[in-house]
Amino acid sequence: MKAKTTILSTQRGAIVLTSVVLLLTMAALVTLYTGQVKSFENQITLNEQNRLLAFNSAEAGLMKALGVLSIEPYWDGAQFTGSLPGQGRFTTTGSWDEILRESATQRLMTLESVGQSPDRLSIVTVTEQALIYPLVANLPDAPLVVAGGIAAGGAFEVVANPDGGGAGVPLSVWSDLDVDLLNGSTKTCSQQSFAEGNCSNSPYSQTGIQGPDILDNDVNFPDDLLEYIFNVPASQWTLLRNEADEVLSTCTSLGAATSGFIWVEGHCYITANTLIGNDTNPVILIVADGDLTINSGSTITGLVFSFRKPTTTSNYDIYMTGGASVIGGVVSNHILGHAYGYYHSTYHQDVLTRLQQYSSFQRLARVPGSWRDY
Repeated sequence: MKAKTTILSTQRGAIVLTSVVLLLTMAALVTLYTGQVKSFENQITLNEQNRLLAFNSAEAGLMKALGVLSIEPYWDGAQFTGSLPGQGRFTTTGSWDEILRESATQRLMTLESVGQSPDRLSIVTVTEQALIYPLVANLPDAPLVVAGGIAAGGAFEVVANPDGGGAGVPLSVWSDLDVDLLNGSTKTCSQQSFAEGNCSNSPYSQTGIQGPDILDNDVNFPDDLLEYIFNVPASQWTLLRNEADEVLSTCTSLGAATSGFIWVEGHCYITANTLIGNDTNPVILIVADGDLTINSGSTITGLVFSFRKPTTTSNYDIYMTGGASVIGGVVSNHILGHAYGYYHSTYHQDVLTRLQQYSSFQRLARVPGSWRDY
């Protein structure tokens, strides 16, 4: 009986031992599996974090490139690098194409930014296109462009664009309605005659005699001068005002140091002998819903636009007194009929061209739908 009892005890021990071993094995397998799952989860989390850091770095590089373009519109796209403390680094480049539209040249810039996570295990590339365009979409074809016609009084002198009507065809005044030359002392002449001080003796047009250099009642005149010059419809004028370097309520601060694009809300009174802009540093001056008065001896070099808003019913005008002048071009989207004294506008091709080419008159727009990441 003792032997039989011993055998049963031994068998029970073996079963218990086997069960314990199986349980330990299962526990080990479960632990191993759980560890692997956790490891995978940690790896996934790490990868997601790395990708986010790389993405943020790439986006930072893209934003920096857009910032560079806003300051240096003619940046050639040369590679630059940078880093975000503890978040990764980026390498950014750009390539560009020229787009010719009307009289202006635009640049389409394709930006590419490659971001890396701090451990460099994750790389993200983002691309986006930006358009660099001049504020002045179309240069005025004449030194005086007016929607609504002109009833000129006093001394009126305009120096023509020698090619405003085509190669070798001078253009002094362009309007959709009648230009009145019956009143005052009015004359237009060539650039050469003006330079020689011989405008009065060799006029294209003068009081009572209208020459072909004055194109009025033109059926092909633009319906919207603001849109024609700046590519912004008059109904959306606030978009253009937002692009201005300065928005003022008076012109008292304008002078030799004035530069860039100036928007004035209301009347603009320029005191005598004030010089605003010059041949190498012209200005764009828009006077909205107000009279522009340029007193004797004062000169504005650049583009002057007298703008009446679409919802405005009041009449405004441009007044110039003896010796006052605009060198470049004058544009008005409303009738000019009360100019008195001595009024002088000289077309200056180089000045107007600089308004399209200088960096200070370039603007930046991100192309919708062009952003990509991969």
